Amino acid sequence: MAYLLPFLAVYLGSSIAFFVQPKTAKGMKLLLAFSGAFLLGVLVLEMLPQVYRSEDRYAGIWILVGILFQNLLEFFSKGAEHGHAHHGQNKQLPWVLLISLCIHAFLEGLPLTAQPTLLLAVSIHKIPIGLVVGLLLLQTNVSFLAKGAALFIFALMSPLGSYLGGLIDSPALISHIEPFIVGILFHISTTILFESSEGHNFNLQKFLSILLGIAIAAVV
Repeated sequence: MAYLLPFLAVYLGSSIAFFVQPKTAKGMKLLLAFSGAFLLGVLVLEMLPQVYRSEDRYAGIWILVGILFQNLLEFFSKGAEHGHAHHGQNKQLPWVLLISLCIHAFLEGLPLTAQPTLLLAVSIHKIPIGLVVGLLLLQTNVSFLAKGAALFIFALMSPLGSYLGGLIDSPALISHIEPFIVGILFHISTTILFESSEGHNFNLQKFLSILLGIAIAAVV
């Protein structure tokens, strides 16, 4: 499941882009708000207590390093990890953006084999991200084969990270990797929630989506 769910989630999101081609971003924003809240709930309620129960006294530093790393990565990905769709004039494949997304996807896959709740949260988050990647690919003039290859490589990154993460049997290394990934995902989830209210106006639908995400994280 750690290999299949994130992979299928990307294709589910991209299928919406390819076949439905939504005219407005309302549905995606609600899904982003829900997925960001669910992910944040899992991090706060499950991952953070687990990280701080470990014997790594530098766990907090690794979390901060993860936050800073993701902040740096977004200079190249332009925030696509938290749902920013880009409508530019470049009709070629956005290689720098795609490589940045692949790095992020690979890293977030590392702890998933040992964290089933986080696996579910990341997989749900990948649906709107798959939608964003699908929309980006639709804007290009490259062949269908090239688009399919780019999407396949991106979809494969988290399962690949999960596979390699499952091979790590060093408790010391795991105690560094987990807080680092928590920092990356903490940055993503909080950014989604901060950006979910345009103009800082109250939106009941988004608030209910966030509330639902947190509530589900509390009971799973």
